Amino acid sequence: MQFKRWRLSATSPVVNAGLGLALLFTAVGCSKEAEAPEEQVESPQIATGVELPAVWATRPLEGKVSAVALSGGLGGLLAIAYERGGLQLFNMNGEILGEPANFRLTDIASGQSATLGGSTVTIFPGITREGQLKAYLYGEGLLAPAQVDLPVPDTSFIEGVCSGPISTDGIMRLAYWTSTNDRILQTGVVREENGEFSWDAGESTFTDFGITSCAYTSDTLVASPRATSAASLARGDFDALLSIEDGAGLQVSTDFGMTNTEISVRDGITVTAPDAPDAMAAMGTMMTGGYPGGVIVLAGETGPNQHQAVFVDPSLLTLEDDQ
Repeated sequence: MQFKRWRLSATSPVVNAGLGLALLFTAVGCSKEAEAPEEQVESPQIATGVELPAVWATRPLEGKVSAVALSGGLGGLLAIAYERGGLQLFNMNGEILGEPANFRLTDIASGQSATLGGSTVTIFPGITREGQLKAYLYGEGLLAPAQVDLPVPDTSFIEGVCSGPISTDGIMRLAYWTSTNDRILQTGVVREENGEFSWDAGESTFTDFGITSCAYTSDTLVASPRATSAASLARGDFDALLSIEDGAGLQVSTDFGMTNTEISVRDGITVTAPDAPDAMAAMGTMMTGGYPGGVIVLAGETGPNQHQAVFVDPSLLTLEDDQ
């Protein structure tokens, strides 16, 4: 197990103050003041030697991947941003949806489903190569993802972004950091007003390290100085944080990165998982594609000059009590 310095920020009043990390009580996306911390139900520690099966994969992709993101709901989607430029969407059977879009993105975060103008669309936040935060929409009447401005007032070059669902009025929670100051997470909520996106700014979350990734867990916003991708995997009482680092495999933590356990991925008969993934996304509940315990997506090189997005079944973790 390996210690990682993560910074935590409560996105609800529930936080375990005994983790030994700096806890920042900021009510992200919530107008009421943070209440006193309550005792949190802890997920069990992950045993060493856990091996999860790779169960499906996309066909070979157009090139190396810079970021991947998932959306849930009745029509789950996988969004892939290519390192050389381009955004492509897939359904949870690994099939290409619509036409690829020639957007040049450096990062993309978890998508949320919303109804805009009477149409149901999925919205992914992403960052352009110019450091601008945009929304990428796909749904009824769209042959390819459409790019829409997000009214974030920050004029600095935005370096990274993470997002999560919101239980109150709004489309999603969102956090980002900039190249000007990579030690501060700016937080807020994306809403829809009269057919336009609006930005409800939250409080800034300060860290003592340069941020390389962030993730919204069920009730906490976390940031890492080393992980290149981070994602929440929550289902029922199971609540874990997944991460990958350059040149390394998948790791899982149930104590917000205080301790991490390496997870092996077992190749399928026709599916090969990347040994050192370039990007990762996860979702504990996926209603489409036949993933009863949720799904983890690892994108990377699966053969010489061949890149794929591989679907991994985490049921051994998320449905442990049912095994």
